[in-house]
Amino acid sequence: MKDRERTIQFEMNYCQHYDPQPHGKGCKAGMDLKTVQVVPTGEKGYKWGPCIAGHTLKNPLEHCPKWIRRTREMGEKRADSVERSMNILTKVMPRISEWRKEAPQGKSEVIECPACNGKLHLSQSSYNGHVRARCETENCVNFIE
Repeated sequence: MKDRERTIQFEMNYCQHYDPQPHGKGCKAGMDLKTVQVVPTGEKGYKWGPCIAGHTLKNPLEHCPKWIRRTREMGEKRADSVERSMNILTKVMPRISEWRKEAPQGKSEVIECPACNGKLHLSQSSYNGHVRARCETENCVNFIE
């Protein structure tokens, strides 16, 4: 429960519009982060503007008129997602660890997913031994080491 609450509180540190790069838009409300992120926030005083830890500012709207703190419900949704991911990885990682040792590096194979019984595509780099895993089932395993 302690970790769940920590995840919720961490998520609530952000503005609802904050959507960092490289995959996000920067700010979903269209604000230019270079002009917004000039104000120190949080305990360490990093210049995140109101995007991160804006609730610690006296008036975050003074620095960004579109600032809205993420809600507890948003934090709970994120915590649920983290918990689901951890449960899946707990089931999958022992099998991936076994698979990693079965043959030399530089291999790929499709096995039964231990989390959902779907098709789990695995490949291992011949260069550094890192594994890529992607299950065909939506919202199941998908990662690159």
